[in-house]
Amino acid sequence: MQYRRLQEEWGAVVAKIRDLKGFSRFLLPPLYEDLQAAARHGPVIIFIASKYWCSAIIVPTSGEPHNVSLPSITLTELKNLKDRFARAIRDASTLGPKVPRNDLIVLLRIVWDEIMLPIIKVLEHVLNLKRHSRIWLCPTADFTSIPLHAAHPFLTKPDGSGKEPCLEDLYICSYAPTLSALVRSRQLMKKRGQPRAGESKELLAVDNEIELVRKIVPATVNRITISGDVQQLVPVTVNRTTISGDAATRAGALQALEENNWVHLACHGKQDPEQPYNSHFVMKDEPITLLDIMEKDIPHAEFAFLSACHTAVGDKETPGEVIHLAAGLQFSGFKSVIGTLWEVNDAYVEHVVKAFYENMFKGGVMDCTRAAWALNRATHAVKTKVPLEQRMVFVHVGV
Repeated sequence: MQYRRLQEEWGAVVAKIRDLKGFSRFLLPPLYEDLQAAARHGPVIIFIASKYWCSAIIVPTSGEPHNVSLPSITLTELKNLKDRFARAIRDASTLGPKVPRNDLIVLLRIVWDEIMLPIIKVLEHVLNLKRHSRIWLCPTADFTSIPLHAAHPFLTKPDGSGKEPCLEDLYICSYAPTLSALVRSRQLMKKRGQPRAGESKELLAVDNEIELVRKIVPATVNRITISGDVQQLVPVTVNRTTISGDAATRAGALQALEENNWVHLACHGKQDPEQPYNSHFVMKDEPITLLDIMEKDIPHAEFAFLSACHTAVGDKETPGEVIHLAAGLQFSGFKSVIGTLWEVNDAYVEHVVKAFYENMFKGGVMDCTRAAWALNRATHAVKTKVPLEQRMVFVHVGV
């Protein structure tokens, strides 16, 4: 009797909550039409791995989802691939910049042939997706440790006219920690207000890259504002907050994160594989943890460039949960984030940063939704200067 009474009380409380605005689906699975909102600007590809099979589900901009079987790869092979990538990246860091990354090339061919090619066939021939369209990759389980965006056939065209295109030649790739996170970022983009010129701080840069960023970012930009369904370009002054040296404290950086719309962090980042919420950025006095960031209210946040190590790597114990520094910033309110999958080399990172911001502000427009395109252009532009593993280390997360 007591159990039944508690069940009835529980049901009554849940019913009251569902009557509240915005809570109609409380404790219910999301509707497909709601999840499909994540694919408004391009297909979202969810990668699924289990002991029974590996597959991908493509959520298109309209219509029913498409299931793509990946019969050439098993969960055991995926785990092995993950370990081989870790070794290949580690070995590549010891090689000279002009030495071919043969081990990496072999692995990226496997990712192309066994994982991405069946998906590309559906995108091209079923969905008729145009080249250079945006796509979002949403990996789960051991797929989270595979650089899917870097899939490459490394083949010459049959007629000898050039090389076969890789995934990033075909599409602009972004990652989505979850569909709900991507939907939330899009909703926040709609609601964002226009900061008043002279009051909003637009860019935070930290450490050695600050001067490079300051030189590239223009003093005045055209900012996209949204009023209803109307977009306008409004000129604004870019105010900069700089924290470096002794001023780069935990408290100062957390305050700056709350006050700034755009953030460039050039510091050491550390992923904690055992306790992912303890993953952190190194400051002068004490670190800023992922939990610190996720607990903050950052209402005006838009874009963050995390030029630090291991900012987009998940938890090895729970690989199905995307818990890393880049995802943490997105969950905290940043709509668009650039992160890194492994250690970045200071000798090369400035080439990528320079090319990225040059493309990001091409045309004098300040728009965080250009970040994925700007990163794509940047990694293409630095091919002759930056070795393979230091180009594919950067990934885009969010809108």
